[in-house]
Amino acid sequence: MEKNNLTQAIGIIPVRYDSTRLPGKPLIDICGKSLLQRTWEGVSQSNTLQKIIVAIDDERIAELCLNIGAEYIMTPSSLPSGTDRVAYAYNAMEEDFDIILNIQGDEPFLTGDLIDKLVCSFAESESDVATLVKKIQTFEELEDPNIVKVVLDSDNNAMYFSRSPIPYIRDIEKKDWLTNLTFWKHIGVYAYRKNSLFKFIELPVSNYEKAERLEQMRLLETGAKYLCVQTDADLIGVDTPEDLEKVRSILEIK
Repeated sequence: MEKNNLTQAIGIIPVRYDSTRLPGKPLIDICGKSLLQRTWEGVSQSNTLQKIIVAIDDERIAELCLNIGAEYIMTPSSLPSGTDRVAYAYNAMEEDFDIILNIQGDEPFLTGDLIDKLVCSFAESESDVATLVKKIQTFEELEDPNIVKVVLDSDNNAMYFSRSPIPYIRDIEKKDWLTNLTFWKHIGVYAYRKNSLFKFIELPVSNYEKAERLEQMRLLETGAKYLCVQTDADLIGVDTPEDLEKVRSILEIK
């Protein structure tokens, strides 16, 4: 498949073997393919990424990468975040790219088209980071602290991310909020400009990042612009056993 050479972009998929709720998560079988393989195959359909690397911390994941043909770089298991893993892998390559994508390895429904939309929108903007957002459709999503909410400004840049339902609508019953205002949920795929990525890993953990347990707050608190690219795609990040069963049930129907 021919790649777009107007902007040099790389996708890096950081994966850890250990997971508190799903041990060995990257290798978990989902209807005949591992979680990591499903994510990597979807990302590999992108027309805007010149290279895709899996940043790993375990030989068992290395074996999977070899079996599916994915290029990988071994990184220290002690790194504190996926973003630090992305930066470590990028430095290890000694190559230069305009845009660096941090793509979570637990997104089995992520597609190349969606990656391309993110990269192209970001390349045309003056924002420091770009990410994906989707309209919240149900009250259950709005209330779920595992679904991160984001408030957008008039240029579709993020004003704040939170696990709480934001914004708060005064004088309207919460059950009616979704019919009175658009609420957005955040999808954790990030496109960084190189200087923004390395600024992130040099900064200390910020106050709101610590409070919300959301790493995107670290740059946002310094005034960085997070472009939020809207999508209607139904993505399910696999963080819990419940997420895993939901993904399996969808794929079994297909």
